[in-house]
Amino acid sequence: MDFAKELEALNIQHAIKGEVRTKLKDNLQVLTKERLSVLASSYELPGRSKMKKQDLVDALYHHIMDVNGVRAALLIAKAKDWELINRLLKAPYVQDDTLYPGMYMFLMEKGLLYSFYKEEKMYFLIPEEIKEAYRSIPLKAFLEDRDRLQLILQYINASVNLYGICPQDKVIEIFNSQNKRQLTETELYDVYAKISSKTQTWYLKNGDVIDVYFDYDNNDEKEALLEGVKDKPYYIPDKQEFLKYAESDYFEKTPQLASLYTYISQHLCKDKLLVESLVDDIQLACSMEEPLAAIMDEFERRNIRFNKKEQLQAIVPLIIDVYNHTRIWSNRGHTPAELGLSSSQTTNNNNVIYLDQQAVSVKVGRNEPCPCGSGKKYKKCCGQ
Repeated sequence: MDFAKELEALNIQHAIKGEVRTKLKDNLQVLTKERLSVLASSYELPGRSKMKKQDLVDALYHHIMDVNGVRAALLIAKAKDWELINRLLKAPYVQDDTLYPGMYMFLMEKGLLYSFYKEEKMYFLIPEEIKEAYRSIPLKAFLEDRDRLQLILQYINASVNLYGICPQDKVIEIFNSQNKRQLTETELYDVYAKISSKTQTWYLKNGDVIDVYFDYDNNDEKEALLEGVKDKPYYIPDKQEFLKYAESDYFEKTPQLASLYTYISQHLCKDKLLVESLVDDIQLACSMEEPLAAIMDEFERRNIRFNKKEQLQAIVPLIIDVYNHTRIWSNRGHTPAELGLSSSQTTNNNNVIYLDQQAVSVKVGRNEPCPCGSGKKYKKCCGQ
C-alpha cells in the first residue's frame, strides 16, 4: 500500500461516515460508545465506566464546551495544529484529503474537532459551540499566553534535541540569556503541567529534561551519557539558530553532507530522491553515533552497490567527514571536529578525527566480509 492509500485508510478510520454535522451534540450522538468512552477518559469523567451512552453524551457535551477547557487545549496546540484550527474557525467545515491524523488527533481526542467521510472525500470541522466558546475568550491575552508557552516549549525541545539530556536550570539559563522577559523555575513547571495531557518527545525528571529515547530500558545509556558529558561545554548558538533545533528533524546542511551527496549522485546512484533519503539517514546515523558498518547498511538497504574498490576508498572518508561535523549528544551539541575529539576521545598528531570503523576499513582484506553488507567476502563482491 502506498503512502496516499495508507493516509486515506487512517483518515477514514477516524471519520464519521455520512452527512457533515456542525453541532457538537449531533456529533457526539453518532459516535460509538467506545469513542465516547475514550473522550470521557481524556476528560477523566467520574463514574464514566458505568454510564450509558446517552449519559456519556450529556456529560461530555458540558465538559467539552467549558471555556477554560477549550482555552487550555488551544493554548498547547502545536504550530501545525494551530494552523488547522485557524482554518476551521473561519469556515463551517473544510474539505481536505491531504491532512493526516498527526495533524488533528490531539484536537479530536479532546472532542474539539470532528472529521467526516462522505462520497470518498474527507471533511473536517470545529463544532459551532466550540467556536462560540473560543470567541468568548479575551483574544489578546490568550494569544500572548500562547506565544509565551510555545516559546518556552521551543527552548525545551531544542535543548533536548541538541543535548539529549539537559538540566532544567540550563534550559532556564539559555532562555534568559536570549530573551528579555525572564523564565523562572515555577513558570517552567507550570508549562509542564499544562502540556501533561499531550504526548511530548521529552519528560522532566529529577531536575532534567530528558529525551524519550532514554526510557526505563535505557537507564544505563542515560547514565553513560551524563558521565561522558560532565566536563564538556554546551554548544549554544544564537537564538535564531538555537530555535531551529526545536524541530526534531532539523540538522545543519553542512558542506560535508553536500560533498557526500555529490559523490553518491555522480558515482553510485542517479536517483536524486533516493540519494537525498540516503544522505539524510547517514546524517541521522552519525548523530546517533552508529558504527560505520551500520551506516554502510544504508547503502545495502537501498541496493546501492560499490562496483569498484576506489568507490569504497572514496566514500569512507566522506562519511567520516560527515560524522566529524555532525552535532551529537555526547559532545553536548558540539561536533567532534569542534572539540577535536572522536567518539572514543582519541585524535592523531594532526588532530584529525576518526569515526570508529569497527568491521570496515578503507583497506579491506580480500577475504574479509564485504563492507557493503552483502554477507559475501570482499573478493566475491565489491572487490571483483
